[in-house]
Amino acid sequence: MDDLVLTPPVHSPAEPAAGAFLLAAGLTGAGRDAALLDLSLAFLWRELRRGAALDYLLTASAGYEPGKHRSAVGQLHNRLKRFGDRHPGWRLTLMDLAPPVRVHDPSAVAGWLDANPSPFAALWEESLLPVLEAERPRRVLVSLAYLSQLPAAIDLVRLLDRLGVRRAVGGSLPRSLAATGAGLEALGRALGPLDLSDGSSLLGPDAARPMLDSLAWPRMLSPLPYLSARPIVPLALSSGCFWRRCLFCPDRALPYTGVATSALERFFESIPKEISAARPVVHLLDSAIPPGRLRRFLPLAKASGAAFYGFARPTRHLLKESLVEAAADAGCLMLQLGVESGSKALLDGFDKGVDPAEAERVTAAVAGAGIRTYLYLLFGLPGETEADREATLDLLARNDRHIDFLNLSLFNLPSSCELTERAEEHGISLGEFPIEDAALRLYRPFTQGGRSPRDEARAFLKSRVLWHPLIRKAHLRTPRWLRAAHLALMRVPERRGP
Repeated sequence: MDDLVLTPPVHSPAEPAAGAFLLAAGLTGAGRDAALLDLSLAFLWRELRRGAALDYLLTASAGYEPGKHRSAVGQLHNRLKRFGDRHPGWRLTLMDLAPPVRVHDPSAVAGWLDANPSPFAALWEESLLPVLEAERPRRVLVSLAYLSQLPAAIDLVRLLDRLGVRRAVGGSLPRSLAATGAGLEALGRALGPLDLSDGSSLLGPDAARPMLDSLAWPRMLSPLPYLSARPIVPLALSSGCFWRRCLFCPDRALPYTGVATSALERFFESIPKEISAARPVVHLLDSAIPPGRLRRFLPLAKASGAAFYGFARPTRHLLKESLVEAAADAGCLMLQLGVESGSKALLDGFDKGVDPAEAERVTAAVAGAGIRTYLYLLFGLPGETEADREATLDLLARNDRHIDFLNLSLFNLPSSCELTERAEEHGISLGEFPIEDAALRLYRPFTQGGRSPRDEARAFLKSRVLWHPLIRKAHLRTPRWLRAAHLALMRVPERRGP
């Protein structure tokens, strides 16, 4: 084997980790003998036991019912608590793994692993070493996307080094730290040299096409199923951000590139028959799906029989030439809509390019076409007033029948972005983390006029939003765990069946 891509624990077990999957697919499409081994999936399956809860998540082909889904996930989490009983100080959930020390501090995590038995030793013995022996990869690529994967990643690279295996470490976490965060040096001290490319550098200088134009279904070495009633397939129509407007968007400075339609066709042709027969759901990974790319994607989605979902900006572009209706007809199960606020003045101040009135029309059109709506709201923006928050609350209440799921988020200020650079212009006072409070940071503390917009917004959410009778039903329908992949398969009255 040329390349073995590894996903350390823990990421969501509902689907392959996007970065690792696309890396393995890009290498495969470029003609390399590459495969993906999802060690996170194996890790979680070691802790779970087959029973009614798992069977429900795996086999609910008619869609998940919110109450039953909540109950099943609760039963699984009760089972995962036993990991902490065997490894005191550790906390394991379906989407997170927290060590006994600060996970933001790689040196502290490494020190703990030096002084204690590894909680991953059995996983490596059962799931990794046999693959290394059988496949003998020329290179092992460790893909790191989340802080929840850091402890296992440190333990994993140490094992690979002891075995003398040639390896490289990269992924979206180190790339994000390099672009908009802090602590890359600390991460490098724990993991060794880091590859900060999008994976294209691994194809070599003679690669015929960019990574996303070279995708083909990779070998999947884990025999275990993902916890989803239908296969979820990560795929991107573009890289970077088509819009490139928002002052605090980390993708604003990145170049935008669309994936060739012919490349998408080749990828769909490579999907194994058993995956196609299981009615896969494509997870479109674009930071915001460009309307033109979406329109070109629809015939391919319809011809393949695959459903899909993804994140979109709720602008008038989605209302042109019946695009929403065409998306529904082609199998769109859900759109995640970045409405963000009900205050146009607040959004305009950060050059968001989203008009709340326009967003309302889009939300109604999406719901009217039978597509599930998952609204992203962002509270605690610098300069946000009580009137701004009330405007957002009013927007939600007016559109309650069109809103299926809610993501009520608090604003985080990236450590490095245009808004951070222009903080004084916006009346923002940048704070610093205490020295002892970790090394890896993607965001900066901030205040404005001596107050914390985040704290004010948090209080507003608790007192005014979460208990609002017209909003609470969408909030309760939205599961805390296994979010987007399972939301696309959730049964919602007046929406198309999954």
